[in-house]
Amino acid sequence: MYKIRISFIITILGLLFISYGCQHEEVPVSKEKNTASSKVKTLNIQPLEFQRVVGWIDDENILIQLKKEGKVTFDRLNVFTEKRHQIYETTHVISEVIISPNRDRFLIYSAKNKDKAALDVISMSGALLSTKEVQPQNIEFSWNRDDQDKMFLTTFDTNWNYQVFRWDIPTGNITKLNTSSPFVSWYSDNLFVFNQKSSPQKDRGDLYLEDMRDKAVKSLVVADVYQFAVSTNTLLTMEPSKEDKTMIYNFRTVGFESYYKYKAPRVYDELGTFFPFYDLNVEKETFLTFEPYESKKLKDHGSEFKLVKIDPKDKKTETILELTNNEPIMTSPNGRYCLYGYLFDQIIDLETKNIFYLIPHRDKMY
Repeated sequence: MYKIRISFIITILGLLFISYGCQHEEVPVSKEKNTASSKVKTLNIQPLEFQRVVGWIDDENILIQLKKEGKVTFDRLNVFTEKRHQIYETTHVISEVIISPNRDRFLIYSAKNKDKAALDVISMSGALLSTKEVQPQNIEFSWNRDDQDKMFLTTFDTNWNYQVFRWDIPTGNITKLNTSSPFVSWYSDNLFVFNQKSSPQKDRGDLYLEDMRDKAVKSLVVADVYQFAVSTNTLLTMEPSKEDKTMIYNFRTVGFESYYKYKAPRVYDELGTFFPFYDLNVEKETFLTFEPYESKKLKDHGSEFKLVKIDPKDKKTETILELTNNEPIMTSPNGRYCLYGYLFDQIIDLETKNIFYLIPHRDKMY
C-alpha cells in the first residue's frame, strides 16, 4: 500500500514539477571529497537544466532527464568520464520513466495534452520501438523480466479503484487481467504473484501465484505478508514477527522456500506499517534498505534511519550510513555504487561509504 501511495504522489508531483519546475531541497548529509578509487565526478550540468536521473544503464552509465528550450531530453551519461550522448527528446509533459530489466530500452509515460497521454518505448540507441495512446491516469508499471515485450499496467482512480491490464508491447494490445488485487508482479514468462488483501487499507494479505494461461491454477504461496518483491532468483516477503515491535525480511528461493530471515524494527504512521525505501539487486542478489533505530511512530521521515546492506546468501549485514534520510535508492548492476535521493542526484560508494553529488550542490551555487 505504501509503494502505491508514494507512486501516486510522485506521479502527480511529477506533472507539476516538469511543467513549472522545482528547487531541490538540500539533503542533510556530509559530502565527502572524491577519491581516486571512486572517480565519480560532479557533472557540468546547470541545476535548472537537470531534472532527474532515471537509473543505471550499466555499471558506468546512467540515463538522465534534462529540460531546456521547451524540450525534455534523455541522455546517456558516464559518471566517471562525464561523456554524454543524447538519446531522445520530446515536447511532452513527462509523468514517469522506467528502464527495462535488461536495460536495453526505457518506457516514457507522458501527457500530450489534458486529454491524451502516450506510452512510448525507446531503445537505448534512441529508436522508437512502440507507442500507445492512452487516457491520462495514475498508472503503476511492472515489466516482465523474462520477456521485455510484456508489461502489467495497474490503473487507479481518485478513490483507489483499480484495474490491471496486460500490455503486449510489439502489437500494442492491452487486455484486462481479472485479478482480485492491484499488488501484482510478474514471476516468470506467464506466471504472476499478487498480494490479496481484504481491502487496500489493510496492512497484510496473502501471496498467491497464478498462471495467466489457466485461471484454474492459483496457489497460495505465503500467508500473512505486508509486501513482496521479485528478482530473478529471489522472492522477498516482508512479514510480521511474533513481537509487534519488529518485522521480518524473509528471503526465499524461486520455489518459495525460506533461506534467510532478517529482523528489523517495525515503524508505523497514521496509515499503518511504514516501509522505508529499498533496492533488491538482481545481479548480485543483495538487499539494500533503510532501517529505523527503534520501533516507533514516525513524526517525519528525516534522519531517523541507517542504510544497511544485507547479503542473504552469506547471511551478512553491513551498515553503510548512519543517521541518514529515507529516500529512494538504486544500486548499480555490479553492486558497487548506489543512486540516492528523490532525483537520484547523489551516488553512494558502498565500499568507501562516501557520498558524491552528480550536479553542483546547492551550497556551491553562489
